[in-house]
Formats: sequence, C-alpha cells, structure tokens
Amino acid sequence: MNRYNAIKKNITNILSQISQIHNHNAKILIATKTHFHKQTLQSAIIDEKIIIGENRLQEALEKKEILNSFPNKKHFIGKLQKNKVRKTIQFFDCIETVDSLSLMERINKISKEENKIMEIFLNINISNDEKKTGFTKMKAKEIINNYNFSSLQNIKITGLFTILQYGITNDEKRKYYREMKNIFDEMQKVFLMKNINYFTELSMGMSNDYQIAIEEGATIVRIGTAIFGKR
Repeated sequence: MNRYNAIKKNITNILSQISQIHNHNAKILIATKTHFHKQTLQSAIIDEKIIIGENRLQEALEKKEILNSFPNKKHFIGKLQKNKVRKTIQFFDCIETVDSLSLMERINKISKEENKIMEIFLNINISNDEKKTGFTKMKAKEIINNYNFSSLQNIKITGLFTILQYGITNDEKRKYYREMKNIFDEMQKVFLMKNINYFTELSMGMSNDYQIAIEEGATIVRIGTAIFGKR
C-alpha cells in the first residue's frame, strides 16, 4: 500500500470509528503541520466537513495556494502572537486558541478594520498545566457571566478549546474532558438565555485520545499523527 492510500485508509477508519460513537456528528480537524504536498493532503481531506488546522502562521502562508485549493474551513490552532493577529484573521476562518481578554479584544479590533466577523474559541487550561496558557475554568466562567460581550461586534465565540497536560492517564483525561463539557454546557445556556448563538463547538482530543474526547462530548477532534503517521 502506498503512502497516499494508507492516509486515506487511516482517515476512513477514523470516520468510521466516530460514526460508531454516540456523538457521531463530531468533526475531524486535520493537523496539517509539516505537510506541504497537495496529494498528501488530498488523501486525508476527503470530506467537506473536515477542517484544516494549522498551528504555524508562517508555514500556513507558505502553502497558502495549496490550502486555498480546498473549500474546507481553516482553523488556527497554535499560540497566536499579537503582532500576527491581522495576517491570521486574513487567512483563517477561525482562531481556536484565544487565551486572554486582551487577545480577544485585539482580534475584535482588527477584524473590524478588516470588515470581518471572526470566529474564535476560548482556550481553557482545564488541566492547570503550568506549561500552557489559557483561561482557568473559574476565570472563564467569570468572564462569561460578567464581561460586556456586546462591545465585541466583530467576533463570534463559537466554542471552547483545550489541550491537556502531557502524561496523564486515560481516567484523568476523561475527567478533564467531562469538566470541559460541563463548562461548555453552562456557557451555552448563558448565551441561549440572551438569545445569542454562541458555543456550538467543543474542540478537544487528539490522535491518542480522540475516542475518549468524543465520548465525553467533543464536537471537533484534532488529529495528525493517526492520519499521517509520525512526523
């Protein structure tokens, strides 16, 4: 089996596994980091519901022509530096890794200048990993209940995002993902009461634990290695 057929088989198997889990509407975000070859990407991007995910702005811009040949939505999933917000807004459909109020406000300001409504996810550091940025769950709840979101006319908070601490057990992962789902449900309820359609996506889980994440309520799982193999 050649490489392209192997990639297509991997993505087909993952889609089949997802369909067998009760939350079968979960979408796959393909982490395309380091993959520049169009045929490699075509082997994985076999469905229009699949999301393209890039975590390095410079790399995404270098393969802009290839990525733009696909109609799929493009999400930024890396650490976003404030001096790169404008180019990120110009190229991507969604920024999943908004980890501070100041970054959220900057995205809103520049999106207004670009005449765009930018989708964002709030990045929640649910496992309290000292090596990662993101809102604590308490800070996230405080913001949702008290922040004046009416001042942010050029962003749409589509969902929540998390990456767990490295090296934890599957039971710990399940606990944290369950906590994420609880926060997600709470936030969704707050905005539904305001008749605002925010918090429709919950992005959590990667190649080594996406099944657990989907079982606990993920609507988007971010997968790279399980599709393309080790980089």
